Amino acid sequence: MKSRLKIKSMRENYISVAFNLPVNKFFWYRLPSEFEDGVEKGQRVVAPFRKKDMIGFVVEKSSTKPKKNLKEIKELFDKASPFSLALFKLAEWVSSYYVCSLGQALHSIFPFPFPFEEKNFPSFSSYDSCEKKKRIYLVEPGRAKFDFVLSMIKKAKENGKQVIVLVPEINSIPLFQRKIEGLKINLGVFHSKLSPRKRYSLWLLMREGKIDVAVGTRSLVFAPLPQIGMILVNEEESTDYKQKETPKYNVCQVAIKRGQIEGFPVYLVTNSPSLESWYKAKKGIYRVLCLSGERKFPTFQIVDLKKEKKKNRIFSSLLQEKIKKTVEKKETALLFVPRKGYANFLLCSECGEVVRCPECNIGFRFYLRGEMVCHFCGLRKRAPRVCPFCEGVNLKKIGWGTEKVEFEARKLFPEAKIRRYDLDVLKSSSSLLEKIREEKPDIIIGTHLLIKDEILSLCSLVAVMLFDVLLNLPDFRATEYAFHFLNKISQNLKEDSSLIVQAYNSSHYVLTARSFEEFYEKELEIRKVLGYPPFQSWIRVLAEGGKKDKVKEKIEEVTEKLKKKNIKLLGPSPCPFFKTKGKYRYHVILRDEDEGNLQEAVKEIVYEVTGRSVKVGVDVDPVFVT
Repeated sequence: MKSRLKIKSMRENYISVAFNLPVNKFFWYRLPSEFEDGVEKGQRVVAPFRKKDMIGFVVEKSSTKPKKNLKEIKELFDKASPFSLALFKLAEWVSSYYVCSLGQALHSIFPFPFPFEEKNFPSFSSYDSCEKKKRIYLVEPGRAKFDFVLSMIKKAKENGKQVIVLVPEINSIPLFQRKIEGLKINLGVFHSKLSPRKRYSLWLLMREGKIDVAVGTRSLVFAPLPQIGMILVNEEESTDYKQKETPKYNVCQVAIKRGQIEGFPVYLVTNSPSLESWYKAKKGIYRVLCLSGERKFPTFQIVDLKKEKKKNRIFSSLLQEKIKKTVEKKETALLFVPRKGYANFLLCSECGEVVRCPECNIGFRFYLRGEMVCHFCGLRKRAPRVCPFCEGVNLKKIGWGTEKVEFEARKLFPEAKIRRYDLDVLKSSSSLLEKIREEKPDIIIGTHLLIKDEILSLCSLVAVMLFDVLLNLPDFRATEYAFHFLNKISQNLKEDSSLIVQAYNSSHYVLTARSFEEFYEKELEIRKVLGYPPFQSWIRVLAEGGKKDKVKEKIEEVTEKLKKKNIKLLGPSPCPFFKTKGKYRYHVILRDEDEGNLQEAVKEIVYEVTGRSVKVGVDVDPVFVT
């Protein structure tokens, strides 16, 4: 009898639970006796929280009652934990590094609303002592990208290992899918447009070890492959790898951390490395594999629009001549325009006011059909005939977009078959390549949707109509993004194809640099002087709400608390886009040479100050600071 009592007293009758909520703590519950033997770390349970029942993740078990008057767990939502120890450890790192709750991190790894049933799966690879292994490769494949990816998959398959291949967007998947299917292996394609049920079914197949290679977008970095051998991140410089919702993780960083935990290599594949990756490669943190022997630097012709005879000319003399020759040879010309619509905004020449969206305080974009559209919140309105501020009749259309370029192109090249491809005329971008192949236009006009490997390979001429728009985005990384953009086009054009760049600032160092080293060193020099990444780590604290004064008051409160911790700050200030979707936005940016100092400082504050009327969010290593 004594031994039985002793055994019972050692049972873990209490559990702490993490909910998918922005709260920096766990909640303790009493575990009914019928559940005592079946609860694991990471398993989901149904627990009473405030006035309703919620699903949460088990974090810890204890045989000692942590406090009085504990509520009781209602039921076990899962029969077993869906997480391996390695993935749970990764979630803890995501929670700590990206300053979110553990419940939010776990939910981002396993977001499915379906119960997890099975218990018997292949054992996961061990991570004891693997933290010290940092095998990170920056791969510059040239035109041998797919040869490299396929060779690495074959190597992993021979060693009985599985592979994750990450791509920045869904439209990139079909090409990889076709290439990999030729290997005749078990392939899984995973992305957000699959139904929750299909995604869950595929997740189970991965968990069971029935998938050799998984291809997909951001969330696939958490794929539960039991014998994972490597992660390949294609186009590592892409901003699409940054998650915009909490937790705001960067896929490359998560992949690297997972590789360290589970002891496998990570390959960052790119022909245009992000500045941070380039910097780490120069410092020896990443090992560089340049498969093409030497880097192919982008080549293009520059047109200085200041020297064109006609002011504000859309088509320079050189571009007109090049397009004419391309059409005559029955080849395709691609005209890239950074923005949709006919004009960027409507300006009253009598009072100087711009017609703005009332929800976002951003100028409406004007369309030929007489409609104005806000490209932040999607609000649509008929264009006014008179100024809504002074009733003046001289509303001028300022700037130009894809509609304006199409309009002018049809006048200049009446015999050419011209097609405009943007989301105003396409229901989906997934069928864009097939549409171009089917219609075989002489001139195609569009935005970033057209800058895809397979589309570029069809073109004999590509023109960037106004490069200055890319250089002058309200983002300190705008110059770097513009460089990546030119490099991507150049890398994917045929050998005998041409790239023309029209710009007013034709002497900018993005356009005048003659080597990768020259561009990156110049950009690093500027970043160092200004205290920008990669020389300092940044964390952005963003406050937004419906009442301007309360939002401003909240960000000032955050700033005062941070000043007491001797943190270097930029701001507080209104965001570049001060009002979007009816919400006013202020931010303050923390910066320090030691990233760990920032996380600890902001973690103590952010959960204290967030409230119902003003939402306060944290973005570690921000990519978008608009």
